[in-house]
Amino acid sequence: PDPPRKHTPGEWLEHVPILNVLFVALSVAYLARYFVKAESALKVASEELQRTARFSADASHQLKTPVTVLRAGLDELLARENLSTSVRDELSLLVHQTYRITSIIEDLLLLSRLDSGRLQPELAPVDLTRVVDTCVDDLHLLNDSMDLEVELDVPAGLQISGERRYTMLIVQNLVENAHKYNLPHGRIRIAAREEDGMVVLTVGNNAHPIPPESQEHIFERFHRAAVGENVPGHGLGLNVARELARLHGGDLRLVRSDGDWTEFEASFRPAKPGIPIPAGA
Repeated sequence: PDPPRKHTPGEWLEHVPILNVLFVALSVAYLARYFVKAESALKVASEELQRTARFSADASHQLKTPVTVLRAGLDELLARENLSTSVRDELSLLVHQTYRITSIIEDLLLLSRLDSGRLQPELAPVDLTRVVDTCVDDLHLLNDSMDLEVELDVPAGLQISGERRYTMLIVQNLVENAHKYNLPHGRIRIAAREEDGMVVLTVGNNAHPIPPESQEHIFERFHRAAVGENVPGHGLGLNVARELARLHGGDLRLVRSDGDWTEFEASFRPAKPGIPIPAGA
């Protein structure tokens, strides 16, 4: 038998119903319009994000000066010798609140830089062991009645790639949360290891469990889980810590929160061998 003859595109169209051709044409036109709209919406969303980041940065900058002036005035009042004990306690509480406001402002400024893509860490070897030791030392300086036990399992000289001040913020947030949300006479365990080409830091503590319905939201900004309703905070710390961890090529996640134990895990890229650690890192 003769081999089947190849048809030209024009001949193929003669055998295709006109409705099918119209359907394909309309589909292509619809997809083209969809992609144009999607591109336009993405542009609007990007511009809106930039405006939001600028507003957050501008508002935070504007707030820093009056808060500083307020704190200076309160410090002057506290320096007076004729204050009663109750008035002095009230003024001390107000000073403490100004530091909390300053912390919120600094977090908002940092987030605005993250959102706008203007925060680019200067990566260098960082001694993670030293960072952890510093955070634990700060913890021991707190004068409270928690009476917590701190367990450390971090190898000496464990180095990661990062910028020290941002690495410090990540670890500090996790350690402070382990203290804030702990149970009286509870335990904090901090451990680190190298795994699958990353350096993994885990921070666990005794605590009431985070409700399952809240666990997927704990990294959202201003989110406060029911378990932390009576604990001071503003719901930005975990979000800032995760964004910084990801900016460094790692991540931050909740490993577990059940029974009386909650544990977080932060991952970092290891430092490249042969590069010396900068002074103070």
